[in-house]
Amino acid sequence: MDSGTKPWEGAVGEGMSLKKLAPYVDRLLKLAVKDWEIENPEAALPDEGRPLVFIAAHGPLFAPTPMILILAKLYKDRGLTDLVAGFYPHPMLMRFPGMKALFGRIGTPTDVYDLEGLVERLKDGRMDITGTGPEGIHCHFSWSEPVGPFDNGGMVAAAILAGAPVCLLAHRGGEAWHLKLNLPFGLTVPFTGGLRGVYIPLGPIRRIRRFVVSCRRYEPDLTREELSAADDRKRRLLVGIEIEKIRYELNRMMEDLNVKEAGRS
Repeated sequence: MDSGTKPWEGAVGEGMSLKKLAPYVDRLLKLAVKDWEIENPEAALPDEGRPLVFIAAHGPLFAPTPMILILAKLYKDRGLTDLVAGFYPHPMLMRFPGMKALFGRIGTPTDVYDLEGLVERLKDGRMDITGTGPEGIHCHFSWSEPVGPFDNGGMVAAAILAGAPVCLLAHRGGEAWHLKLNLPFGLTVPFTGGLRGVYIPLGPIRRIRRFVVSCRRYEPDLTREELSAADDRKRRLLVGIEIEKIRYELNRMMEDLNVKEAGRS
């Protein structure tokens, strides 16, 4: 990763240099959260000369927002603001008028929503950090497990094909910006894999009392050679197995956070 100026860092639709966000991070974080903590922050820092891919528990729609600010502050405090980052919201959002232009200007790689393009940029250094919450559209619903089913495994495949380390992210606290409506008595909707209810996003109507982020490195069992050699059908199967392992790990991380935070009450 080159710490000098990158000619593409200001290109709309190609991610964003963190130095553009750095001047606003502390104030935005203070407005969003009263008290915050990041567990194992070293896991969230890139290895020298290598890109880093984040796979995050998403939770309700706005829940990851403070997590992104906390990570941005971590990078700012460590002097890593020359890195180029690009985080991926669900591609469906780009279909609404004006959203692609808006997201492109705030750093989303709107011109790089294809696997090959993302892998190429991770490998050649045009993008240093990327990530997503693979629950996708499922983030609008509550489930019997903290992390809902994954909607897409593209980011997992990109990390493996680019040879990029993976950092898993779990977080707790962002639920305060949502209203949860669950079925009574712990019931779930049949044949849905544990669907319990819906989240109604309220937005940042108040400061979150406490927000916690947990970071953990993850080593995929699937190798780049295996994935590259697979045909489309086998590739979907191999990535599907890997994302279920990742979802299991994220659920463990979320449950650990819930236990720890419940003990603080």
